[in-house]
Amino acid sequence: MFILKLLKKNLFFILQKTFRPAVVLICSISALLTASMGFAQNSTYIKCWKNAEGLTECGNRVPREYYNKRIRYIDETGITRKVKERAKTREEIQSEKELANLLKLEADQKRKSKEYDQILLKTYLTIDDLLNSLKSKLDIINSRSKILQSTIELKKRQFGNLVRQAANTERSGRQISAPLAQKLDTSRNEIRNLQAQISSEEAKTREIKKVFAHDVERFMISKSSRLKYSLSTPSEARKLHATRLNCLSKEQCRLLWDRSIDFIKEFSTRAIIYHTDRIVVTDEPVKHQDIAMSLTLLDTRASETKKELVFQIRCNPERIGQDFCNSEEITDLLTEFKSIAYKIKN
Repeated sequence: MFILKLLKKNLFFILQKTFRPAVVLICSISALLTASMGFAQNSTYIKCWKNAEGLTECGNRVPREYYNKRIRYIDETGITRKVKERAKTREEIQSEKELANLLKLEADQKRKSKEYDQILLKTYLTIDDLLNSLKSKLDIINSRSKILQSTIELKKRQFGNLVRQAANTERSGRQISAPLAQKLDTSRNEIRNLQAQISSEEAKTREIKKVFAHDVERFMISKSSRLKYSLSTPSEARKLHATRLNCLSKEQCRLLWDRSIDFIKEFSTRAIIYHTDRIVVTDEPVKHQDIAMSLTLLDTRASETKKELVFQIRCNPERIGQDFCNSEEITDLLTEFKSIAYKIKN
């Protein structure tokens, strides 16, 4: 190191006296010598690692079997200047890849769910619009099923006539003709095909109900999540025929949820058609003075135990039904529902 410093100093002095224009060259040589000195200093770092027994070892050279371990570079004052983390194992790399793929899949699923919720909110204005859409699709399938069932009954009567004709032929001691046997086979196959079509329609009905059950829950949660912000204003809450209740503990939420369902069963004129651990929805209002109800349990960001319940009364969409929704009877019913929360708190 002393030789390098002396060489640097002498070169600088000679070049400065002899070749004054070569300032750039002087600086370049100076930087080169400084880098060389730094390298010489770095090479003097003590390297420390842990051996197979977990004990710390130090030295000027790391044994080959510990190259992939965590290594600390310590200078002459005992300060750690650099740390090279240990190399990851194949299992760790694979585990990290799997975790990254899982997180990506989860993020994609959340994004798709959010997009799907947006489509639902744009497609249907109210939950009753969604229920009407379901009934329309089911009505179409039911109509086809009824036609198929009527056709089956007709085919069965025709098949019965053919069977009796074949039986009379055999009783007379004659063989069944080829055309009659062909008619029997054709009629039998037609009945089987029609029954298979009815089974297919029933499968479609189950699938549609399953999809709509999912859509109803997603719609209610998304709609109520937006609706709850309007319910902080009493006038807006009365206009929407809805209210929001808070519960602060798991026990309180369970009690409030159960009491709310009892309230719906007692005062709603329409039967409950969807009931999960997140939503309760009665059938749509049909008569002008029908009282339909909806209940949604929402999570909050504040706490895992704190929840919000959004309760709404739904009336017939015609003018008479909406006038009924704006009556004192519905206002009193909302007040009675809110009293549930106060009873629980007390």
